[in-house]
Amino acid sequence: LSVSMDELLLLVRRDFPNYTITTGDDFSWAPATKTITVDAKQNSPAQLLHEIAHAELGHQTFSRDIQLIEMEREAWEHCMRVLAPRYGILLSMDDDIVQESLDSYRSWLTARSSCPTCGAIGLQKTKDTYFCMHCRVQWHVNEARTCRLIRKIK
Repeated sequence: LSVSMDELLLLVRRDFPNYTITTGDDFSWAPATKTITVDAKQNSPAQLLHEIAHAELGHQTFSRDIQLIEMEREAWEHCMRVLAPRYGILLSMDDDIVQESLDSYRSWLTARSSCPTCGAIGLQKTKDTYFCMHCRVQWHVNEARTCRLIRKIK
């Protein structure tokens, strides 16, 4: 790594003046306010660049959970191919930080789509509703990505 997190923050604030970069409890991109939040407790240049990638790729919202997985993969690829080299950071899709991040979203998707009755993977009908083709149960899910997932049978 050729730059510290503090140096990187200065550089990206200079290079991306149209985004507000602030500190908080997690790394995130808020498209409505064009705000990138940096976890103040983590020293993670890759995560910072990943959130900038979301912004640069115009990621807004998603209607199907699988779209979120795709946006996460796209952001990591943009981070790896465009942003990391720009700041002298070596990053690959095989790196632990990338795979752990993608794994967390894959686990989230599996948990949401698993039928609470029989455990089969269901089909997403709407943003917050899934249906099991095996046992015909339909359930609602909450928005949880960083807190407790709730599945409620209709």
